[in-house]
Amino acid sequence: MRLLDIFPLLLTALCPCLGAAHFRFTNVECKSLDANFVEVKECYLKMVRRNVVGMNSHLVIKYGPPIDKIQFNLAIFRKSNVYRLFMVNHTLDFCYYMRRPEQYPLFYIFHESLMSATNANHTCPYPEKDIYIKKMTFNERAVRELPLPEGEYKLSVSVGAFNAWRLRVNVYGLRG
Repeated sequence: MRLLDIFPLLLTALCPCLGAAHFRFTNVECKSLDANFVEVKECYLKMVRRNVVGMNSHLVIKYGPPIDKIQFNLAIFRKSNVYRLFMVNHTLDFCYYMRRPEQYPLFYIFHESLMSATNANHTCPYPEKDIYIKKMTFNERAVRELPLPEGEYKLSVSVGAFNAWRLRVNVYGLRG
């Protein structure tokens, strides 16, 4: 077992405040960085049930052929007075990741939550022109394994295709 695989477990063991926590979305911002490539039709939060907020988005891909070169960058920021980079700023090849998601433990924490809420839950190439995320919430396993202490956070996800950044999604939330 690699150190990255047991890192969240070690953090939880060392800091009991991480054991029984939750993560609640407070805001989401979606921004197209290339309007000729992707258009953000909708991007909002909606109550799913009491004290549970789900993220919804609809992206329209304007690029013609199927997309087979996708990069993801995840950066986690923690708020003190301003949002400061906290622990993670990692980029990966999304097509490779979708073939072997368990090889990236930090991204795999979010995998089940995202894949159950989207239509982009298969390997490359992506011929879809409409990408949906419907009522995405973090499942309890993902929140429990998330190695973050209590506080306000911003998860910034940048999506690139063909070596250029095309979309940025900032998700704000509370870890409590």
